[in-house]
Amino acid sequence: MSDRWVVRVEGKEYGPVDLDTLAEWKRDGRILVMNEVRRESDSAWTTAATIPELFGPPPLPPPLGHPLQRRRSFGQIIGESFRIYKSAFLAFFVLTLLITIPPLMVELTSPAYGIFPQAKEATGLTRARVIALLGFIALVVNWPIFLAGIQIATVEVLEGRKVRVAELLRRATNFFPRFARLSLIVYGSYFLFTAFPFAIALSLVGGSESISPMILIFCLLMSLLILGVAIIMLARLWVNFLFWQQSAFISNLDGTDALRESKMLARSRRRSRRSARAPWRGALLASIWVVIVLGLSAGAEIPLLLSKFQNVSSAEEIMKVWQSLNAANAADAMLIASLIASSVVRALLRPVLGIAFVLLYLDARTDFSEKELSPPHLPLR
Repeated sequence: MSDRWVVRVEGKEYGPVDLDTLAEWKRDGRILVMNEVRRESDSAWTTAATIPELFGPPPLPPPLGHPLQRRRSFGQIIGESFRIYKSAFLAFFVLTLLITIPPLMVELTSPAYGIFPQAKEATGLTRARVIALLGFIALVVNWPIFLAGIQIATVEVLEGRKVRVAELLRRATNFFPRFARLSLIVYGSYFLFTAFPFAIALSLVGGSESISPMILIFCLLMSLLILGVAIIMLARLWVNFLFWQQSAFISNLDGTDALRESKMLARSRRRSRRSARAPWRGALLASIWVVIVLGLSAGAEIPLLLSKFQNVSSAEEIMKVWQSLNAANAADAMLIASLIASSVVRALLRPVLGIAFVLLYLDARTDFSEKELSPPHLPLR
C-alpha cells in the first residue's frame, strides 16, 4: 500500500505527500486530528487521528525535570522569563513590533500630535483616517501571529534550540487560523460580557432623568448590580481562558479542546495553598507587569509633558493648553517623542509577560497526567 497521503481541509485537497511532510504539517499546526485524510491509493476518507505514525501511539511525555515538565516557584517563573527573553531577544522584539507599530500609527493620526491637522470641513476618507484604518487592520491580522510566536519561541528556547526570526514568523503564520478562531471566541466573549451589561446600565441611568426619586434610586441600584455581575463574569472568563494560547500550541489543541484544557488547568485545586494556584499567580504576574510598565511609561512621558504645563498657573490656562493639544496645527515633536518612548517601553516588556504565562502553564500541567490532559476523542496516552 502507498505511504503517501492526501489531506482534505474545508473541501480543498492537499497532496499526496509522505508521512514526513504530514509530521511537519502537524508540527506547524496545519493538520489536526479531525482533518480528513486518505491514502493516495484509496478512495475512502478517514481522519488524521487514525494514522498511527502521526497521532498515535503518542510519544512519551518528557521526563520529570525536563524544561517542559518541571514545577517552578513563582520566583523561578520570573527569573526564567527574563533568561528566555534574553536568549532570543531579537525574535521576541520583532514579534512585539507586529502589535506595537499598528496602534502607534493609529495614535499618531490624532490631531493632538499635529501630524495630520483635522480640518473642520474634512469628510470622507482623509489621509489620517486611511492610516488609522490600515493600522487597525494590521493589528487585527498581526495579533494571532504574535500570540502564536510567543509560544513557539519560548518552547524553542526551553528545548535548547536557536530561534531564527524568519522561521519563527513562518511557523507562527501557519498557526494563524487556529489562533484567529480562538481569539474570536475569547475576545468576543469578553466583549459580549462587557458591552451588553454596560449598555443596559447606561440605558437605565440615562432614561431616568424625568422620573421619581424612588425609581431613580432603583435604576441606580440595578445598574450597580448589573455592573457587579458583569465584573464577576469577566473574572470567571479570565480564569477559564487563562491558558488558551498555550493549549493551542503546546498541546496542539483547537477550539473547544483548547478551552477545555485551559479551564481544567486554571480551575484546578490540587494545590492546597491558593497562592500556588495558577489564577493567583497569573493575576500577580499581570499586576506586577502593569505596575512596571505604567511606571516606566510615566517616567518616559511625564518630563516631556510637564514642559507643556511648566508656566501654567490656573485652571483656565490648563484648559487652553489642553485645547491647543487637541487641535494642533503643526507636528509637536515633544508629544510625538513622548508617545514613541512609551510605545518602546511597552514593546520591550510585553514579551516577558507572555513568556511568564507559558512557564506558568507548564507548571500547572505538572499536576495532571498525560491521560487527564488528552482530549476525550483522542486515543488515551
